[in-house]
Amino acid sequence: MMVKQLRTRLVSEFVCTADKCKDTCCKHWSMQVEQNTVERYKKLAPELLNCIESDTDGSFIMRKDSNTGYCVKFTDGKCGIHLAYGEEFLGDACFFYPRITRSTDNANIVTATMSCPEIARIALYGENPFLFEENDLFRVPQEVKNIVYGDLSRDDIINIHNLFLQATKDESASAESILARMASVSRSLQRIEKKDWVKAAPLYFRLAGTAFPVAEKNINDPFNLLHSLCGLVVASKKIIPPRLQKTIDEMERALNVVLDWENVLIKTNDNSLASYNDLWMLWENEMKDSYAPLLKRWLAAQFSASLYPFAGLGETLIDRITVISVRFAILRLALISAYSMNDRNLHQDDVVRVVQSLSRFLDHLASPAFSLQIYRETGWDRESRMLGLLL
Repeated sequence: MMVKQLRTRLVSEFVCTADKCKDTCCKHWSMQVEQNTVERYKKLAPELLNCIESDTDGSFIMRKDSNTGYCVKFTDGKCGIHLAYGEEFLGDACFFYPRITRSTDNANIVTATMSCPEIARIALYGENPFLFEENDLFRVPQEVKNIVYGDLSRDDIINIHNLFLQATKDESASAESILARMASVSRSLQRIEKKDWVKAAPLYFRLAGTAFPVAEKNINDPFNLLHSLCGLVVASKKIIPPRLQKTIDEMERALNVVLDWENVLIKTNDNSLASYNDLWMLWENEMKDSYAPLLKRWLAAQFSASLYPFAGLGETLIDRITVISVRFAILRLALISAYSMNDRNLHQDDVVRVVQSLSRFLDHLASPAFSLQIYRETGWDRESRMLGLLL
């Protein structure tokens, strides 16, 4: 059945690169298989039932090769099911990734995640990738995330969402100051009823940034950022993909520290702080102006993917903007480190690799709860501490 949908231009332009993908979703991930697909296999292709298995919670996932980590149907860089049976035999997770479908006011809204290398490339370098376009949708996921915000209509939700996207285009402001203003707006919106957001949001955007608290800096913040990433990786019990490992290695070497993965520690030395100060001067003197547009694009991609402020990682707007802000700081540090460790020359592929490798891990954690616990322990959920981290 054909239904109407809104989707970003990013989604419209996306085409899976298949065997040319630098970090395929067919490896290491437990791709879910919904009941409809299981029933289709039983009726039309029972031989495919040996490709799925029960997950720990009783649901179904695609079976992985224990030696390689790839899906058992991964063939020469492509999906064997897609090749032999057609895309209609793919489960929702495989069919729709990297798209994210949400429903509101009897309409579907489709965005995408930068955990996919091709989505990351289009999001960072494409032309107006977050513009909404209306078109027809021939398949809808069996389970769709619903956005229910009181009496707000789809148009209300899109209009408020677009205020955040539009803010990232401010050429007169740095990415850091834009994010600080968006955090201020988020804190203001959280204080009022959702039904009042339509009228209040434009006012909050006009006033954002006029009364920031004093930034509370901490000399350990850059090391805490890398340490927190290490802790999340260890807690996730996931295999570190090579692209993410390279990104972390660059941060480790650039900061002149050693990560103790077994004990989840970061070991600094007498030169670590000087190394960070050198990185910061590198950012200020060589990188800030040229990389500001990329960081603004990254911010827009975060807001777009989560249809911010109506969804995201965390139950409250403060939780969601805290997660985005800390990840912004991690990304900025990772880009500076990569720039430093690659002869002060980052190609587009390098930038995409840094952005996508972090997104592939951080966007697909089982829950944001542990991340938020770490961020609260460092005080990054407080506005003054966040300003110190960003500015």
